[in-house]
Amino acid sequence: MNRHILTVFCDDIRHEIGGKLSYIGVYSGGLFVPTFPITLPKLCLAMSVVTPADKPFRRLSVRVLKGEEQLAEGILDEAQLANVIDATDDVPESERKDRMQVLQTIFMFSPFQLDGPCVLRVRAETEEGALRGLGLRIEQAPGEALPVQ
Repeated sequence: MNRHILTVFCDDIRHEIGGKLSYIGVYSGGLFVPTFPITLPKLCLAMSVVTPADKPFRRLSVRVLKGEEQLAEGILDEAQLANVIDATDDVPESERKDRMQVLQTIFMFSPFQLDGPCVLRVRAETEEGALRGLGLRIEQAPGEALPVQ
């Protein structure tokens, strides 16, 4: 398996009893709004950056972009990455190729202002280059435009 990013775009993320997360109002590829500009009460991203256990990240930063504008960035330092690598120390080398390391993070934007159609994108920079996740296209809902007077 290759390195990749998985992202869930949703209205809210709730922490449940027992350490579970609940994703509320999940979007699959597109978010339609009645008009622009609009302010959403909240928009959340749950991001998982995945790599084979035998190929751990040596450098990792994740970014959320609206078009070309950077909305947020998270950078893991050397100590944090070393902790992730140390977590697989007890796994025999021969089994590491069949295992994955998953680093997870959550971004919450509240409120979330939208002035026009756009695409939200997620990117990760690693020691081997960039990883691209699937984006969320935000558009005006068909038939929702105000009538011309």
